[in-house]
Amino acid sequence: MLLVSNVNAGLSALNSGYAMTTDYHGVDVLLGTLVTATAATTDSRILNITFVWKFPNETAAFEDVDVAVWSNGTRFPDENGSLVLYAQSSFQLTVEGEWGVQAFFKGPGGHLRGNGTHIIAIRATSPDVMSEISIVGTGGTIVAMSLILIIFRNKRKRQD
Repeated sequence: MLLVSNVNAGLSALNSGYAMTTDYHGVDVLLGTLVTATAATTDSRILNITFVWKFPNETAAFEDVDVAVWSNGTRFPDENGSLVLYAQSSFQLTVEGEWGVQAFFKGPGGHLRGNGTHIIAIRATSPDVMSEISIVGTGGTIVAMSLILIIFRNKRKRQD
């Protein structure tokens, strides 16, 4: 089982043979955004990868089981290195907080390969939105102040 070592490592951690990153690596994500995780390995025995997306409370939100690996011909650490195998999974974040995604690298017979103990973290946030109560409160304040001004002017006119 491999859980990615740290959020900042991204695919640069491929020197361990296994790595993962997301398209929102190190960036706050608005709720409802579709996030894509990319796992990579130089272990030619890997046949598929299972992604487990986790809610902020660390319970499983979605499992993308046995995603087949593919290669675009990239080699690591250079053109004479090992062929890099990739798999991707996407999920839409639905609640605010620190989401996570794990990658389980599987070889022949479904045997788990790699090692590690961490999860890639993704921060889901809400856009700053003025609530309806605040709008009513602001509007109410403007109306009340306008009425007070009108009353004050009318009262002043009567005194003159």
